[in-house]
Order: sequence, then structure tokens, then C-alpha cells
Amino acid sequence: MKFFGEILFSIKEYLVLTLLVIVSLVLLFSNDNSQIRFIRALTIGTFGTIQSGFNVIPNVFDLESENKFLREKNIRLANELAEFKEAKLENIRLTKLLKLSQIPELDFISARIINKSMTHSRNSITLDRGKNEGIEIGMPIVTDDGLVGRVVSVSNNYSLGQILYNKSLKVSVKNQRSRVDGILEYDGSEKIMVSHVPKSSDVKQGDLFITSMYSNQFPRGIPVGIVIEEGNLDNMFKKIVLKPAVDFNLLEEVFVLKFIPDEERNSLENAYSEQQ
Repeated sequence: MKFFGEILFSIKEYLVLTLLVIVSLVLLFSNDNSQIRFIRALTIGTFGTIQSGFNVIPNVFDLESENKFLREKNIRLANELAEFKEAKLENIRLTKLLKLSQIPELDFISARIINKSMTHSRNSITLDRGKNEGIEIGMPIVTDDGLVGRVVSVSNNYSLGQILYNKSLKVSVKNQRSRVDGILEYDGSEKIMVSHVPKSSDVKQGDLFITSMYSNQFPRGIPVGIVIEEGNLDNMFKKIVLKPAVDFNLLEEVFVLKFIPDEERNSLENAYSEQQ
């Protein structure tokens, strides 16, 4: 009780001032004099205006909290938008790949590229599918645009494929328009070329070369590349440079064709070649 009394004594001036203000206000509002009414109306109006002004001024802490919430929401929305865009692009690529399933008598194994080499003379790709999914050495690798290469090594869960930009890969090809035959090969620098094409052959810029029916390594009719340069290599053969049908820089998903070379045919042709 003594402590409470000490508190009241320490703030006695404020208590007296508060009491006087209250008495003044009571007298002011109870007086019906016209001048007092004017002062009263002016006072109320002034306090109302000041209060409205303070209401307009936003709370700094509320604004900071709201801005933080909006920034976090924008980050989440940006991430979701990026994921949606990637999913849409992937859906477009996979939809195009699924068009390959319209080719009769061929089964496919979808695979994703997890590593890619494009800086050497013997470039390759690594796929996330292997023996467990039915992939075997020699199977062709394709996309909806055309030929990518073939499988040259396989483990239980992964496989390695040679691509067209590999000096070790040779492909028997045919000009789709003129039916001229040739051998597709990589020159080790930057060009995909068709060799063994006679000088008198009908080949023009813009012609499409496809896998040949004479190939035992690939099904016939797969697009390989478009002629971008055609000229004379020497007195007997043409120099033909192709732009691959597949854009290897953008390659992400592929299909592996369940197509195995005919071993009997390989043995027969190899045995004949060795006799020559």
C-alpha cells in the first residue's frame, strides 16, 4: 500500500493536470454559448482531421511484413513458373518422340542423356538406360528428327552411344530424292560428309539423305541430314557435306530402337570381304 502511495505521489502533477483537463472539457461541452459551440465544433473537427491523417499514414512495420511476404510469394511463383515452362518444353519433346511409335515393327526404349561429349573426334553420349531395360550393343539411337547414332557399350543401368560426330561411325545412306547411295562419315573436325558418291551423281543442295536399305546396322528410311555443300572432290567423286537432321547441341531425350543387326548376314559379308 505504501508503494502504491509513493507512485501516486510521484505522478501527482500529471494527475492534477489530467483532472483539470477533464473538468475543462466537461465545462466546455456543457456550455451552450454560441461562441463555445463554435470552439467545440472547431476542436472536434480539428481532432477528426488529425486522426484521419494519422489513419492514412501506413504502419511501417505492417508494410515491411507485407513486403517480405510478397517477395517470398514472388520467388515461389517464379520457381513454379520456371518448372511449368520446363515441363511444357519436355512434354513437347516427348510428344514429338512418341510419333516414332507410328513406325511399324519397331519397339522403342526411351532414354535421357546424362552426359554428352561434343569436343573430340570420337564423340559420344551416355544414356540412363541399360541392360535392365533391354538395351543391347548395336541398337540404333534416334529422335523424331532423325538418326543420332548407335549403342556401343552397355551396363545394367547405363549405355554409351556413338553419335554421328564420331570418326568410328560409318552409316550407309541414300539420297531420298535421287536414290544415290553413299557412306556417311565424320571428318574429325566439324563436318558430316557423304563419301563414295560418283561425280556424275544427281545430288543437290537441300536434298535429304536417309539410312539406306543396304545397311545392316540401321533400319532404312531414318533421316540423317540435309545437303548444304556439294562439289567435286576429285575427278571421280563428289564432296557432299550434310547438316545433321538432329541438333546435337539441344539433344536431351532419345529413343533406342530394338533393332539388332543380322549376325548371319554380318558373318557372310565379313567373310567375303576378308577373301578379297
